[in-house]
Amino acid sequence: MIDAAPITDDLDIPAFPMGARMAARNSHRTMTVRSPADVLRARAEARALLFAAGELDLHLAVDQLQRDAADTGLIAAIGQDAVQAIMAQAFGAVR
Repeated sequence: MIDAAPITDDLDIPAFPMGARMAARNSHRTMTVRSPADVLRARAEARALLFAAGELDLHLAVDQLQRDAADTGLIAAIGQDAVQAIMAQAFGAVR
């Protein structure tokens, strides 16, 4: 029987999934926290580009963004009109 000791790396971190080790290695870097509205804007722009390229149906793209905005509480925080304005701006740029 082989005695299996935890794998460690140069940071002396016990064995974790690769993502955890990478996060520990990069923890010295500054991380910018984005607002939920900024995240929605970025996701809407990405989905708009996929729509423009013919890779994503408009209704599927917008419906998922709407569900995510509701699930994360963004609609409650900034209102439905603001959420729709973010989506409209992103999709309007590619039409």
